[in-house]
Amino acid sequence: MTKWDDTIKVISNGVQTLSKQPDKFVEGVYPIYLEQGNGAWVWDDNGKSYIDYPLGLGAILLGHSIPEINKAVTKQINKGSLFTLPSYLETILAKKITEIIPSAEKVRFLKTGSEATSAAVKIARAYTKKEHIAYCGYHGWHDWYTVATPKKDGIPKVYRDYIHNFVYNDIWSLENIFELYKNEMACVILEPYIYDEPQDNFLNRVVELAHKNKAVVIFDEIVTGFRTKEYSAQAMFQTIPDLTCFGKAMANGYPLSVVCGKKEIMDVLEGDCFVSSTFGGELLSIAAALETLRILKEENAINHIWEMGTHIREQFNIISRELWLSSKCVGYPCRTMFLFPSGDHKSLFWQECIKRGVLFGYAQFISFSHGDYEINYTIDVMWEAMKVVKKYWDNPLKALKGKPAKEVFRLVATR
Repeated sequence: MTKWDDTIKVISNGVQTLSKQPDKFVEGVYPIYLEQGNGAWVWDDNGKSYIDYPLGLGAILLGHSIPEINKAVTKQINKGSLFTLPSYLETILAKKITEIIPSAEKVRFLKTGSEATSAAVKIARAYTKKEHIAYCGYHGWHDWYTVATPKKDGIPKVYRDYIHNFVYNDIWSLENIFELYKNEMACVILEPYIYDEPQDNFLNRVVELAHKNKAVVIFDEIVTGFRTKEYSAQAMFQTIPDLTCFGKAMANGYPLSVVCGKKEIMDVLEGDCFVSSTFGGELLSIAAALETLRILKEENAINHIWEMGTHIREQFNIISRELWLSSKCVGYPCRTMFLFPSGDHKSLFWQECIKRGVLFGYAQFISFSHGDYEINYTIDVMWEAMKVVKKYWDNPLKALKGKPAKEVFRLVATR
């Protein structure tokens, strides 16, 4: 019996997160388990090391096992992690968020991105006394969103009637929703960017359109938060939503998320809009977040991340051009994605990189720990991997030793 056989006997799908399943990578070539991390590196259960780019699905911002964060968390462990009454440490973190996030006047801490987006939608509905939602992008696993995806079992069908998908950079698609559901739209929720840049003042037009129709604007910055220049996409693009959700990187891998926004909207939580979590004020994650924010500010970490990410993106595109291959690296430097003509081509590229000690996944992130050595080594590996891809361009499966990676199911709803 293999370790994986043992795992799937007691864990459904073998994982806690859909995108960590072995078939989302090159199964049979990639490791199944990772057991240790330090800086930009991770080690599998056989002790082999890799330069890490998926970075805990974007949750690792500074690097694995950062000494300063370990010290801050250990200090808090010795004091305690959770109490019957709040700790003032929660206030300290809340004040820092209101200082650096333009939309934040009040906050509520939670543990996951899905909790934060669901809380934001609930707050918007309570504030507007309306029920319909316009959304763009991926917003988590909760019922209000996944009801319109293939992963909808266990959700009352009627929920689907209340959510409506619009297209990024297509303001008409949102205008159409407001026209069809006049005076019924509670909120608009979207990721301010994924890989495409906003065009024709798109984000500000979304805000203007929503406010014209008395709807709340929610930015889902679970991924973009704290790795985007000026800490947030709203600051970088100078577009201020009413509510914002953060998570993933804000505590460098410790479980913490937040919904924050304008005081008059957040204050519905003082009435009968109920968002309450035993672990919302868990102090190990709050201590990690405070130390993460300190490092980001004092060590200019975000600029470093963008510099290293720009180098990776540019060099991959140079490699593709010089080898005359129709592949491309797209996205802002802090989160990029490799585009290939097919999943088989991408799988072969991943295979050749993992064999040489570079771990890629659906998206590439950069941490503050990725230095010149890691980046330059990765570029050398990409050259060697792309030469193999070129050799087998007409039939990449011929050189593939494992199973082609299945696309990460992003659960973007269709209507």
